[in-house]
Amino acid sequence: MRKTALSAYITVCTVLLSACSSGSGVSAYWNDVDPTVNESNYPAQRDRFAEFAMLASTSEDKESCAALDRLMKKLRKDEVSYYVYSEWIEAAFYSIKSPSHDPVLFEHAADLMINDGMMPDQAGRIERLRYYNSLNLSGQKCTLPALEAADDSAPLVPGTQGCTILVVDASCRSCIGALSALSGSPGRHIAICFGSPVMPQVPGWEYCTSPDIESVFDIHAAPFYFTVSKDGIVQTTYSIPPQPSFTTPESL
Repeated sequence: MRKTALSAYITVCTVLLSACSSGSGVSAYWNDVDPTVNESNYPAQRDRFAEFAMLASTSEDKESCAALDRLMKKLRKDEVSYYVYSEWIEAAFYSIKSPSHDPVLFEHAADLMINDGMMPDQAGRIERLRYYNSLNLSGQKCTLPALEAADDSAPLVPGTQGCTILVVDASCRSCIGALSALSGSPGRHIAICFGSPVMPQVPGWEYCTSPDIESVFDIHAAPFYFTVSKDGIVQTTYSIPPQPSFTTPESL
């Protein structure tokens, strides 16, 4: 009888501890961990951060931001490690090609990096990325630069129906494959092109250029797209086209 009661007590405690751990796993990730990077532990630290990035991007924002606070506080003790992790953070949370892409976490990390004063030579660049990161998020009003239609007509953006907007380097053959991959999506199709004055010839798209494209878009991330409702509200935030699209037919 006493064994049964003890067993039940242990079971309850195990469940409670499990619940607590699952809720605080990411916020406690850097507890008792030295994140300092050196030549011998670089691969292991990189892999540890990659694991953290995936966990953070799928956890509650509050907990993930708390974990970032703890990590950055530790990194302030070593300037080299701080620089290394800043690159990992950018690649994980800012890059739309990353499986851990998370605008909220990058905004928080950028705020920390700018206010820490550890990388004054990078502050301007981080602010720029932070600005790009804040635009055209899901639920926001669509933000676009001034557009010039390739055929001298005024493109309807977003107009009376929803549309897919693709930012593409017209001089890049592999990037042009993204046009074919997205041509079957519903609504209008608007391609904002840069890199070449010669517009692509994939049918079904309205081709535009912009004299100030970099006022809104990070062209180094191209090709990427997002979708906008008929009311001008962003539905799908910046995403990369399906991977097979990067293989461009010889006919294009």
